[in-house]
Amino acid sequence: MRILFLACLSACSSVPLSAPEMALSSLAPARGNLVADSDDAARLGFRLFFNQELGGGVGCVTCHAPELAFTDGLPVSRGRALGVRNAPTVFNAARLNVFFWDGRADSLWSQPLFAIENPVEMGSSRLELAHFVDGNAELKSAYETVFGPMPSVSAWPATGKPGEPAFDGLSVDTQTAVNRVAANIGKAFEAYLRKNTSGPGALDAFLRGDDTLNAVAQRGLQVFLAQKCNSCHAGPMLTDEKFHVVGFPVLPNSAPDRGRAGGVPILAANPFNLAGPYADGPVTHPIEAGPADEGAFRTPSLRNVARTAPYGHDGALGTLRDVFSVHAPGVNSDDQTALVAFMQSLNGDYPAPPWNDWPSHQ
Repeated sequence: MRILFLACLSACSSVPLSAPEMALSSLAPARGNLVADSDDAARLGFRLFFNQELGGGVGCVTCHAPELAFTDGLPVSRGRALGVRNAPTVFNAARLNVFFWDGRADSLWSQPLFAIENPVEMGSSRLELAHFVDGNAELKSAYETVFGPMPSVSAWPATGKPGEPAFDGLSVDTQTAVNRVAANIGKAFEAYLRKNTSGPGALDAFLRGDDTLNAVAQRGLQVFLAQKCNSCHAGPMLTDEKFHVVGFPVLPNSAPDRGRAGGVPILAANPFNLAGPYADGPVTHPIEAGPADEGAFRTPSLRNVARTAPYGHDGALGTLRDVFSVHAPGVNSDDQTALVAFMQSLNGDYPAPPWNDWPSHQ
């Protein structure tokens, strides 16, 4: 069984891995971000992640709280207003290549910029973001340590983003400067999130030859393979990072969600995508959609999944057993118990100091 599972992981991994490294590989190089492994950039990103002033009391940490495995425990997240989707954990986000349920971001540095400008999340703008960093002496110093001198932000309008007159009325050169500041701050967020990876779980020790994985979890692994869950949940992160229509139930009165079909045009139009001018490159990433993407959502990683209820793109499934009832309806109660134990074996340790010294956000 151990050899079979290793083979399943290897078959879906883009990185050749030896058996001791099979379950969790080291971080791959960041795409489009030359400061991704800078500790100075990570410290800036760390401070901004836990800051709730820019969003008027809402920050990244609002929906990605460390005490909840970097989720919020809600079916759909609430920032400035109630959203429509469940907040995935950002634990191990640096090990992934596509982001959001619909894949509208193709890099970890572009992902936070959506949240900052989304009116139901932080409800801010790229101009406000630039002024926020420029107006805080410590943040500005941290920014300039990594990216060089800040532009003449004080001459810019106080607020604005594409589609708003204050931003659209700026010269092309000034718009480019604003976007460059925003992209740089996104890259600092990614540098921090690359520190926010969880350690190996009990399953990883089992795959390295340790026989302490309990019998119930081992039975769960057998059920997992028998149900062919590994057809989508494989590779080191236990996800194929593809988009599937799985037929999960949705919350009552939910509007239809196009999933990947709606995300692709957003990705294509985003100047911060990996084919755009703000990626440290050249880096390209295919942007394609087809009929199968209508209502399709990204396969979530199963790392730490036992800690991140509720489940599904809008959190309509409250427990892992609810997921199994829909996704593997033929599995009996005992085998569901075993599957839960297997999922718990995927929990990993929190980051090491200093990246677990989280400030209070109460």
